Amino acid sequence: MVFKKIIIYSAILMVTFLFALVAFVAYSSSSRIDKTFDISDNSFPIPTSPSEIIEGKRLYISRGCIDCHGSDLSGVVFVDDPAIGRYKGSNLTKGKNGVFEMMTPIDFEKAVRHGVGKQGRPLIFMPSTDFRYVSDEDLGRMYAYIHSAPSIDTESSQQKIGPLARFLFTIGKMPVLLSAEQIDHERKSTTSIKPEISVEYGKYIATTCTGCHGDTLVGGPIQGAPPEWPPAQDITGKAIGKWTEREFLTAIKTGVRPDGSMIKPPMPWQNFSKMTDVELKALRLYLVSI
Repeated sequence: MVFKKIIIYSAILMVTFLFALVAFVAYSSSSRIDKTFDISDNSFPIPTSPSEIIEGKRLYISRGCIDCHGSDLSGVVFVDDPAIGRYKGSNLTKGKNGVFEMMTPIDFEKAVRHGVGKQGRPLIFMPSTDFRYVSDEDLGRMYAYIHSAPSIDTESSQQKIGPLARFLFTIGKMPVLLSAEQIDHERKSTTSIKPEISVEYGKYIATTCTGCHGDTLVGGPIQGAPPEWPPAQDITGKAIGKWTEREFLTAIKTGVRPDGSMIKPPMPWQNFSKMTDVELKALRLYLVSI
């Protein structure tokens, strides 16, 4: 009889704990998601020449925007998992249900660099930590390309956050859910950066890699990724330091490593292959220096 009571009390205690945990996770995550950010308005030059618009398209592809917003900018579902959630990039065109018609250049800057939308609300699963250092010049080129894109009538569906994602976010294991929390919003933007084969320029390019490979670029589990996704690889000098410049460029442009093995998804080497040789050589220079 005593043993039976212990089991009953233990079960009640466990259920109470689970309810309390669920309530805490829901409250904690929701309060952070509902937080607003006061971001200063920052302008940037918007080019109009065809060559700059073409360059904006190259940047859009090579910096990974295409993975979430699609080749036609209408948005694609990039994660669809019951536990993690369902996330779709916004329709960036001026078509029906697109966001660009209502987006000023200042709104665009806040979304890309700060992960913050209208009314100061943080954007869900917008990897702005990858773009927080993008120069005014490159930002303007991407804006010009998006502005020139054909209108497509595709609805920008609301992001659905799964229970596991909320839990991981609450315990600090999924900060990408709200990148706005990870960014120094007071930092002044860089007007432009000279494309050259240097560690400094390579570091600028490598910011794009941090979303999957982490701030230290040593790899590991990818935030918010479905369980079947493999961990991101170490791309520091420890891992690729022996790769020659030619081998590194070949790997990024063809997806074939120096040992003959293929680079597997979700590594989007096809996008990065759009980088210039100067960008890739600078990127390698920075990576092997870490």
